[in-house]
Amino acid sequence: MASYKKYIQRFYYNIFRRRLNGLFRSVIRVFVNMRNSLVFRSYGRRIHWDPGVIFESPYNITVGDRCRIKKGVEMYADPWEDDKDKVTLVIGNNVSINSGTFINAHNYVEIGDGTLIGKNVIIADTKHNVSDPGKTIRDNPVTLEDPIIIGKGCGIAFNVMIFPGVTIGENSGVSANSVVTRDVPPYTIVGGIPAKIVRRYDFEKNRWVKYNEDGRPDQ
Repeated sequence: MASYKKYIQRFYYNIFRRRLNGLFRSVIRVFVNMRNSLVFRSYGRRIHWDPGVIFESPYNITVGDRCRIKKGVEMYADPWEDDKDKVTLVIGNNVSINSGTFINAHNYVEIGDGTLIGKNVIIADTKHNVSDPGKTIRDNPVTLEDPIIIGKGCGIAFNVMIFPGVTIGENSGVSANSVVTRDVPPYTIVGGIPAKIVRRYDFEKNRWVKYNEDGRPDQ
């Protein structure tokens, strides 16, 4: 009986669920890409765009070639400034954005070529301004802040939050569950709340150098 169930499982997962479901999603993806090529400001080639991606103001978004955007990603790119034709979200080539990622790009957000973004990442160039303590957070205004720039070749792990005004240098990484409140130099790994330098590549020594709790390189 156990052997019988094993064959049923193989049939269900390998043939029915994976292959037929994958074929169905591939067909749907053709129509999704056709729609996107009509409504986005710029839309590249060979894009793997899952059904179920939520977006607003696609005219203000550009997407490069060979990107992978998973189901459940949210993108909001309506410009809050006077120039309503402004491109507020730029996604480079070979970018992968995993499910649950939330992007608020009402000023400007740029994601460089080859960057990988894990699940449940928040990238927002807006924030609640709690300048009036006499009001609830809900009643305080949401304000437009400085742009966010993520350089090429970066890796953003699961559950990361990137604050407005942050620039992450090329080929840098952010560890899971981190909150990035300040700029990250190129070729640097950061982690923690708030995120601090964990390692940085030293081109003179040709190796990664660890940093201590004080933010200084270990000798």
